[in-house]
Amino acid sequence: MARRTGWLLLAACFHMAYVLRLSAGVLAAPLGREFGLTAGTFGLMSSMVFYAYTLMQVPVGILADTAGPRLTAAWGMAAAGAGALLFASAGSPALLFAGRVLMGAGVAGAFVCTMKFLADNFEEERFATLSGITSLIGNAGGMTAQAPLALLVAVLTWRWSFVLLGCVSLLLSLLCFLILPRGGRRPFAFPALAEGLRNVFSSAGMYSVTLNYLSSQACFLALSGTWGISYLRAVHRIDGAPLMTLLAGGVMAGAVAAGKLSDLWRSRKKPLCLFALAHFFLWGLLVYLPGSFPRPGLAVLLGGLGFFAGALVIPWSVARELNLPEHTGLSIAVMNTVAFLAVAVLTSSMGRVLEGAAALEPGDAWRHVLLLPLAVSAAGLVGALLTPETFGRKKTG
Repeated sequence: MARRTGWLLLAACFHMAYVLRLSAGVLAAPLGREFGLTAGTFGLMSSMVFYAYTLMQVPVGILADTAGPRLTAAWGMAAAGAGALLFASAGSPALLFAGRVLMGAGVAGAFVCTMKFLADNFEEERFATLSGITSLIGNAGGMTAQAPLALLVAVLTWRWSFVLLGCVSLLLSLLCFLILPRGGRRPFAFPALAEGLRNVFSSAGMYSVTLNYLSSQACFLALSGTWGISYLRAVHRIDGAPLMTLLAGGVMAGAVAAGKLSDLWRSRKKPLCLFALAHFFLWGLLVYLPGSFPRPGLAVLLGGLGFFAGALVIPWSVARELNLPEHTGLSIAVMNTVAFLAVAVLTSSMGRVLEGAAALEPGDAWRHVLLLPLAVSAAGLVGALLTPETFGRKKTG
C-alpha cells in the first residue's frame, strides 16, 4: 500500500510538471496583449522551461540516485511553485522568462524520481506497464493545460490561474516530504558519477533510443505546449484548445498501449518501430493538410499523432535495461537531457521560422513551420530501427 501511495503521489507531481511545462500554449493571446510579445519572443519565453528542465536533468538524476526521490521531489516542487508565483506576479517580460526558468528547473525531478521509485519498488516485469500508466497520469496534465486551463484563465485571469498552480505545487512539495519513504541514501562521489556516465555513454543502444525518444517528446511538446493552438487558429480558423486536449489524450492512451504491448510481446523494438513509422506518416499528413480539412478528420489526425507519440514510454524501459540498476536515475536523466534540449530548440526554431514566413499566407507559413517536426519524426524512425532489442531483460553486473 505504501509503495502504491508513493508512486501515485510522484505521478501527481509528474502531472503538475506537464501542466506547468505546457501552460504557455493558452497564454499566447493574453501575454501578447499585455507585454507585446512577438511570435519569436513568445516561442523563446515558452522554451525557457525546457532549457531549464534540460540543464537540471543530470543533477536531479544524481540526486535521485543518492539523496533519493523524497527530498529531490520535495525541493523540486517547492521551486516549481515559487516559479509559478513569480510568473503570476511578473511586471515585465524578463520576469516572465525568470518564472518559466524556475518552473522548468523545479519540475525537472518529478519524472526521474517517479521512474527511480518504480525501478526500486516494483517488479521488473511490470515496469513498462506501470511506466505507461505513469505517462497516462502525467499526460493528463497535458490535457489540463489545454481547454481546462484556458477556461480557468478566462474565469480567473492568467495571473490568478498561476497563483493557484503555484499553491498546488507547494502543497505537493509538502506531501512528498511528509509521505514518501526516506529510503536508502548513498553518498555522492565524483568518481562514481564519472563511472556511471562512462557506462551510460558506452552503450551504443543509448544513442539510438535517445534519438527516438527526443523525436516523440519534441514533436508532441512543441505542438501541444506552444504552437498547436496558434496553428489551428491561423490555418483552420477554429478554437484549438479542445483539439489540443485530444492530442494529449492520444498520448495518454498510446502510452498505456505501448507499455502493455511491450510487456506482452516481451519486445521493446517491435512496438517502438511500429509506433515511430505511424508517427512519421501522420506528421507528413499534417504538413500538407488543407485549411478546409473537415474538423472531425482533424480531430482523428491529432488524436493519432498523440497516440503514436505515446511510445515514449518504451525508451524508458530500454534505458533501464541497457544500464546497471544503480545507474537507472542517471541513464534516464541523460536521455531526458538530450530530449528536452531538442524540445527547447524545436519550440524556439518554429517561432523563428514563423516570424520569417510572416509575409506568406497562413497555410504556406505554417507548412514551412511544420516541416521541422516532420524532419524530427523522421529522425525518430531511424532511431527506432537502430535501437537494440532488450527483450525486457535488465542488465546485471
